[in-house]
Amino acid sequence: MAAFWAEASADLETVLAYQERFASGMDDKIRAAHLIAFYSHQFSLAAGAIYLVGGVVPEVTDLRFESHQRLVGGRKVEAGRFHFLARLPRAADEAAFTDADGVFHDSFIAQLKPVIALIERRCGLSSRAQWRLAADGLAGAFLEIGRRRGAEADAMERALAIVKRVGSPLYSRELCYERVDATQGCGSGEEALSRTYRMRGGCCLYYRSDGGSYCDTCVLLEPELRRERLRARLRDGRALSD
Repeated sequence: MAAFWAEASADLETVLAYQERFASGMDDKIRAAHLIAFYSHQFSLAAGAIYLVGGVVPEVTDLRFESHQRLVGGRKVEAGRFHFLARLPRAADEAAFTDADGVFHDSFIAQLKPVIALIERRCGLSSRAQWRLAADGLAGAFLEIGRRRGAEADAMERALAIVKRVGSPLYSRELCYERVDATQGCGSGEEALSRTYRMRGGCCLYYRSDGGSYCDTCVLLEPELRRERLRARLRDGRALSD
């Protein structure tokens, strides 16, 4: 784990370069923003699944980054993912948890703190901006896990209990969940559509890349414009992205 996120490590440069697949014309700060959003989301999917399903807080002890191919729209594209090695707490340690959400919060902070410090030194993106993106990643991952388990409400409650702690670097007023409703068709054929989205507290800076724009849940958009864009996404059947 420490070797992966070491100063001037080849692994760091590999995962920074990987972010360029998402846009052209990225500078170091844009790559950094995408990296911390990408890493915190995958980290939270791995640790959050164990926590939400098993009620225990894992400690990630090692990781590696793997390139692979996956099918998108019937064609193979290059993709990448992190693989995490985790240690589960002993029964005695688990029994000592009086505030499990607090334990997850502290573990998440401890695991990401050296990563964020390194990325700030390497790319110049402030730690405050990165922590907002990390919180977004956690909240989005928990929503995804909860949706797949049919337990969205519980997953969102646990996520907010972790990221909305006053004094925490993860805290932001803007990060929230919102239910978006839309209708499609008319008359007897009208269909009601609804989906919960994670509204971001941070910005991935995609709008600063060549040909980039604001994400549908971007913190920089006015709330009603975000809702309009998400309603259009629902009607078009493009509801998978939060």
